[in-house]
Amino acid sequence: MCGRYSLTNSAEIPKRFNLPGFSEVGIEPRFNIAPTQELPIIVGTAEGPTMRFMRWGFEPFWMRSATKRGPHINARAETLLESPMFREAAISGRCLIPADGFYEWQAVLGSKQTQPLHIRLKGGGLFAFAGIYAGRRVGPDTYAIVTTEPNELVAPIHNRMPVILDPDDEAMWLDPAVSDPVAIMPCLRPYPAEGMEAYPVGPLVSSAWNEGPELIEPAGVPQPRLWSM
Repeated sequence: MCGRYSLTNSAEIPKRFNLPGFSEVGIEPRFNIAPTQELPIIVGTAEGPTMRFMRWGFEPFWMRSATKRGPHINARAETLLESPMFREAAISGRCLIPADGFYEWQAVLGSKQTQPLHIRLKGGGLFAFAGIYAGRRVGPDTYAIVTTEPNELVAPIHNRMPVILDPDDEAMWLDPAVSDPVAIMPCLRPYPAEGMEAYPVGPLVSSAWNEGPELIEPAGVPQPRLWSM
């Protein structure tokens, strides 16, 4: 599951995703994005890509209310086209989710504690998660991050990872004219491990109330006293 991510270099979104009309739009850097928050999402139109703000947590218009566990924040790539929940969005509601990292919590050997890690492209940089979105009768559209099996870097940390699209696949995933599952499904593969890195961060990221650049600063393995937060 991907339940938290970062978008710290948001000013680069217009250039990175070819959105010249949004060059003057200010988007605050985010270091601890959590479900139910509204974030910039890129969708494809007949005129080209455009940006909208959507709420993280997939709730299609026909769903009366979210499940007891809350809205769906992730969608599994392997069953995307078989799921009544996600199938239509996979065909006609694909989107790019700008990010520059995500968080996972790794179990500490011999302890009930967990160590948060920030996982990103090697050296940092903006990328796009594969996403799907759906409209609501009232309120903002909603989205989910597509996940897949982990690569060699993420596997010791978690059994799933978000789909980070290869830049060459972004146009295909975003193109509303492409509705052939045979064409889109190969995009949903684990990003190469050699192009990524992970490092431990402090426990502040474990609370969605915390925000700021200190959340992505590298930290040594915390002493037990720090785990009481």
